[in-house]
Amino acid sequence: MHNNGTGEDAKDVFQEAMIVVFQNIRKDKDFQLESSLKTYIYSIARIIWIKHLKKIKANISQITENEEYIEFEEPQPFQEYDFKYALYQKVFLELPKDCQQILKLSNKNWSIKEIATKMGLKSENYVSKRKHYCKEYLIRLIRENPDFNSDKL
Repeated sequence: MHNNGTGEDAKDVFQEAMIVVFQNIRKDKDFQLESSLKTYIYSIARIIWIKHLKKIKANISQITENEEYIEFEEPQPFQEYDFKYALYQKVFLELPKDCQQILKLSNKNWSIKEIATKMGLKSENYVSKRKHYCKEYLIRLIRENPDFNSDKL
């Protein structure tokens, strides 16, 4: 849902991921997980959603309901980086709106002066101090998040 989807999209993607899991188990009698089930399902769902977004972007016609199955490439194990990035995205939305905007513009290589002008601020010094505060606050929120030191990362 944090990647341009709705609750219904999340339910659909989960259902499709479960179908893929069952197909993989049926196809390979010696099927063994090399990661946790949660990680395996999440990696499949991630691939499904990425493919869905690509289809929307490219205006490719939607899959019809009368197809028997959907072919998917074998998912790669979900990387630690992906969980960290998902945590970052989640916590980023907890920042004040001005912090989000300053960090987004800064990430796009906007200068402090350009950011101050864009946001209608007179002082570049304020933007510089606020940027530093926002970065520190983001880091603190990430470190304080219960998922930061969980087995997910």
